[in-house]
Amino acid sequence: MKILAIGDFHGKFPDKLRNKLKKEDFDLILSSGDLADSTTLRNLEFKNWHKPESLEDIAGKNDYKHILKKMVLSMKKVLADLKSLNKPIILVYGNSDVSDEEVKKYNLGGIGRLCKSNKIILLKTNTSHVGDLTIAGFSGYRGAMSKGLTKSDKKQKKQIILINKNWEQRLKKLFKKIKFFDKTIFLIHDAPFGCLDKVNYKKSPLNGRHVGDEYFLKYIRKYHPRLVFCGHMHEYQGAKKLGKSLVINPGPASEGKCAIVDSESLKVRFYK
Repeated sequence: MKILAIGDFHGKFPDKLRNKLKKEDFDLILSSGDLADSTTLRNLEFKNWHKPESLEDIAGKNDYKHILKKMVLSMKKVLADLKSLNKPIILVYGNSDVSDEEVKKYNLGGIGRLCKSNKIILLKTNTSHVGDLTIAGFSGYRGAMSKGLTKSDKKQKKQIILINKNWEQRLKKLFKKIKFFDKTIFLIHDAPFGCLDKVNYKKSPLNGRHVGDEYFLKYIRKYHPRLVFCGHMHEYQGAKKLGKSLVINPGPASEGKCAIVDSESLKVRFYK
């Protein structure tokens, strides 16, 4: 089966890339998330990196609501562009995407509602089957503090323990559903730790550090899914073996990048 692996749109699906893909021969679209344009929110986060207040408190409720509304609209546009390719779509959401829970109090619909209205499969912690392939999707992102990449106080450390415990419980739940790992694609947003995950962005407080997810690394090494599709790290476009698994970051779609992957031969063709 030929699969379009694509993600990290951040509100942009370049016309040039989309028009090329309409002429491509593939059967399925798998997206690693980050559909929304999160530029404003990210800049706010980096500017206030060491402040204990929430971004909502820092921005103010009205401005924060406006930011989220713009992000929702950007997700809606990207989903419409993906739909125009006329192929089945399965996706997970990333840290830049807006969940239904995040925007509920503002009377907005998040990525779950958008996918449902567009008949797109959103995998949070579950599987979907296409032919003989199992797509094991795991949505979300653990922040730098939960990964131990930034300092935390006593209260935050207790919260981190709960976050990480829940994260691993979700992974256990997902992998218990899988029967044939040699026919499985693990679809995630973040990269596994140590694999295509070193920050190369001078404006980032974590520049030069490996920031991938150690729990993803643990479960990939333990169960050896055939393919792993990830994203998040805009610095990388490539494929790397991790044990028996082939990890692929298709590169950011916002920059005109993606990959066509043959699930049988494991041949990968990157759009650059």
